[in-house]
Amino acid sequence: MRLIAHRGFANRHPENTLVAIEHAVPDADMIELDVRRCGSGELVVFHDETVDRVTDATGRVDELSAAVLADLDVLDTGTGVPMLAEAAGAIPRDTGIVIDCKEHGIATEAAAAASTVDNEVIVSSFDAPTLDALETDDPTVELAYLFGLRPDEDFDDALALDCSYIHPHWGHWLLTDAIDRAHDAGMKVNVWTIDSSVVARLLDRVGVDGVIADSSNVL
Repeated sequence: MRLIAHRGFANRHPENTLVAIEHAVPDADMIELDVRRCGSGELVVFHDETVDRVTDATGRVDELSAAVLADLDVLDTGTGVPMLAEAAGAIPRDTGIVIDCKEHGIATEAAAAASTVDNEVIVSSFDAPTLDALETDDPTVELAYLFGLRPDEDFDDALALDCSYIHPHWGHWLLTDAIDRAHDAGMKVNVWTIDSSVVARLLDRVGVDGVIADSSNVL
């Protein structure tokens, strides 16, 4: 079972930063990054719509330039918000990258940015149209559909999108047969967000392929 560092193991390191990537890489099979577009048009690695929660400033990401975001102090690291290309370039080629698209219309550009490196790349989203709009000539880029509160419908969407992965919430394996159905359909299952080694062991026993975790000590 693979270990995927959610935002670079957000419970242990300052989320979605180059610092988190550096410290998470030794323990992770893949690094998950949240991606959205900033005010100057570039794709940056950031979860929230605003910078208020994790920086020393206020404002919307889509109204701030990449240069301004880079000058912020994220979670007292003394480092700013990285662009996606910068973050992808900081991840060794033998460590995969999971890109969580936080808004519409960025999947193709996100895949293109990640395709400049040699890593395995998975592009994920809760939004089916976002994944459906992705266009890439890179055969190494795969799709993952994030499950919300409607796992049966989400599974059908994942099939229609020809996803390689489904990413359900950890509780959904209790309620559905999504794991067996996914494997029968040729899809792998990465479950989010895990913060317990007990849950991780249970998921391993039922055949989950990977856990998206906030800490490396769940495995």
